[in-house]
Amino acid sequence: MPSLPRLERYAGHTRLIVDDEPFLCIGGELHNSSSSDRQFMAPLWAKIAQSKANTVIATVAWDQIEPSEGVFDFSAVDGLIEDAGSAGMKLVIIWFGAFKNASSTYAPSWVRGDTSRFPRAERGSQTMETPFSYKGSMPRPTLSVFSKNLYEADKAAYCRFMAHLAETDTRHTVIMVQVENEVGLLGAGRDRSAAALTAWQSPVPEVLRKALANNEHSFDPSLAAVLHPITTSDASWEEHFGDGNPNADEAFMACAFATYVGGLAAAGKEILNLPAYANAWIGPQPGQDLPGNYPSGGPTAKMLPVWQAIAPALDFLAPDIYVPNSAEIMAQYALPENVLFIPEAKFRAGDAFLAVGRFGGFGYHVFGLEDGRAGNQYSRACQAITSLTREIVDAQRDGRIFGFALEQDEDDVATNFGGITVSIRNAAKLYRAMLLDAGVVLPPPAELPGETEGSAHGHTPGDNRPFGLIIETGPLEFLVVGQGALFDFKGADSVLEVDSVRELRLTFDGWQEGRHLNGDERLQVLQSDTISAARIKLLDVSQR
Repeated sequence: MPSLPRLERYAGHTRLIVDDEPFLCIGGELHNSSSSDRQFMAPLWAKIAQSKANTVIATVAWDQIEPSEGVFDFSAVDGLIEDAGSAGMKLVIIWFGAFKNASSTYAPSWVRGDTSRFPRAERGSQTMETPFSYKGSMPRPTLSVFSKNLYEADKAAYCRFMAHLAETDTRHTVIMVQVENEVGLLGAGRDRSAAALTAWQSPVPEVLRKALANNEHSFDPSLAAVLHPITTSDASWEEHFGDGNPNADEAFMACAFATYVGGLAAAGKEILNLPAYANAWIGPQPGQDLPGNYPSGGPTAKMLPVWQAIAPALDFLAPDIYVPNSAEIMAQYALPENVLFIPEAKFRAGDAFLAVGRFGGFGYHVFGLEDGRAGNQYSRACQAITSLTREIVDAQRDGRIFGFALEQDEDDVATNFGGITVSIRNAAKLYRAMLLDAGVVLPPPAELPGETEGSAHGHTPGDNRPFGLIIETGPLEFLVVGQGALFDFKGADSVLEVDSVRELRLTFDGWQEGRHLNGDERLQVLQSDTISAARIKLLDVSQR
């Protein structure tokens, strides 16, 4: 029987081991309610399997498995695991407990209905405008993260779930667990309920004070500047910061949520030691400038060192990326102390290559995987990447890989492998420029077909950027995968030219050798209209 899925760390490199082999999680997250009904999912598993994804992120909801206190029903969980395994999928389970997207709609009725035992968060008299709300809308329940009763009830249910997994999932279909979902407080910088005020008037946690004193370099400079006084005194939050300091409010809430989520993770690992993580609604972002506009206290980039100090049981912290500046967000989370894993993102194939190629990530997942159009671009990206798992993971460890996705205003990007500089260029732009010199004007490229079916995502055209990755496979040898890119190689102390280019074909069994490319075909090694691959050998023609 294979050992439990686990993370293995080598200096600054982290890899996931599943069934005793390196594993890249490339797939998608289901819509929030899909996994709650086995019959709803029944016709979708074959479609998901055909998408070439290898990992599905699915939810398990507290209100569904514990409808009455102490009474558990795991039938939905059992059906999910059985059907995913039959479809050849691995599962990452999201525990939708007390907090989902900064509200508490997945807490059971017996929790939400007892406001004395399980108090609500209070935002004060002047609440902020929040996303996904409108004038006259019904309030969404928000339980207080400072409620000890809530923590104990949520932990008890989570531990029962983990115990059920340990007993029934003997094939390790479930490979990781996400604890809660996009936690934080919307509408105010901090909770002002009675329990929250007691915590505000208590000393700043010693573990945070030590983390700042010993590793100030890991903190965002603006946050470190605000928190610096906590290293010289064990005074309370209130005594240090008073009222109206957004950074202090967010750090205070981060300590509370990290304590809560990290406590669940630690308790669950004592039962079943699967990797566990928390995900972030990123902030600040356009239109969400202050904590409370986005969930205050969640594992945002600025709050990473706070979460890491308070919640060591969490193996990593993960961003949900729906903004266009995806590379910037990936860089914020791809740190020596935090491996990159993206649980939710747009259907954007190039970003999957960026995640694993440039930022050492081991997971990329689009949201609403079941909406994907058959044969879409993202499906080919899944197969292209997972077919090279061993090559990618080993190259990540050795620093022999680079991922790219050229934005509209970027003509090229460069990287170095030892003494060789590789320039990666937008092949279509170069080709149009060369033809223009000959008096031929090409029309702009057509928009690629949509990635999804239905309207849940809105308009989702394919990714028309030049994107992909390059791996150094040996002396003067490289593997390139992606679309629309041209490569030039320059030696620091040598004169290089292309010796040979061998096309690779993507088949059911992975990449297979194809044509020897030469002549005009070398003008665009990676095709413009589909994800392709090739092995490039260079020749050193220096005069010795």
